[in-house]
Amino acid sequence: MVGNSNQRSVSLNVVPKVHDETALQRVGGRWVAATPDERLHSFEAGDGAVSEVAERIVELIDGRRSIADIVQVLVSEFDVDDAVAQRDTLDFIGLLADKQVLVL
Repeated sequence: MVGNSNQRSVSLNVVPKVHDETALQRVGGRWVAATPDERLHSFEAGDGAVSEVAERIVELIDGRRSIADIVQVLVSEFDVDDAVAQRDTLDFIGLLADKQVLVL
């Protein structure tokens, strides 16, 4: 298991799903989430540009795929090492859970 900076520990066998009280939809070609705390979240890289990988992770979260399944799709679609994809995906999904976008 790997923990993100928010101290949440997430396992690859977890099947994440969108929080029941979160609205997630595409707006202007980008994913946007409105969470129960009435905040809006978009999925951007550090420079403010759309993160294709983050948006792909959001697309793959369907309540059926495990994080390991999501990582395998990312490794097949993007030029990324498996270990890096695992670490970054676990951290990102943990962050989304902390923000009430997802439940684990």
